[in-house]
Amino acid sequence: MNYARKIQKELDVKTDLKVIKKVISLYEKLKNEDDELLTMDDAMEHLDGLLGVVTPADSIKAFRDRENLTQKELALKAGIRQQHLSEIERGLRPIGVTMAKKLSKALNCNYKSLL
Repeated sequence: MNYARKIQKELDVKTDLKVIKKVISLYEKLKNEDDELLTMDDAMEHLDGLLGVVTPADSIKAFRDRENLTQKELALKAGIRQQHLSEIERGLRPIGVTMAKKLSKALNCNYKSLL
C-alpha cells in the first residue's frame, strides 16, 4: 500500500489522495534539501505550486466539510441565504469581512482564514 493510501486510511475521512500526495511531495522536498534550511516562503511557494491557489471558496468548502455540514445547514447557522453561500462557494460572489465573520462563527474557525 502506498503512503498516500495509508495516510488516507489512518485519517479515516474522505481525503483526496491527490492532496495527500502533494503534501508528501512537499515533505520529500523538505527532507531532501541536503541539510540546507528551506525558508517558509520557499516551502509555501512549492506548496502553492503543488496545490494551486487556495481561494476563499475552497477554504469555506473545506471548513464546511470538516464540520460535516451541508450548504443549507451552514447557511442556517450563519444566518445567510443558501443561494448566497452557493454563489460564494462557486466563486461567483465575493466574501467580505462581515460575511467571513458570520461564516467563521458557524464553522469554528478564524474569519481571516476565509478571506
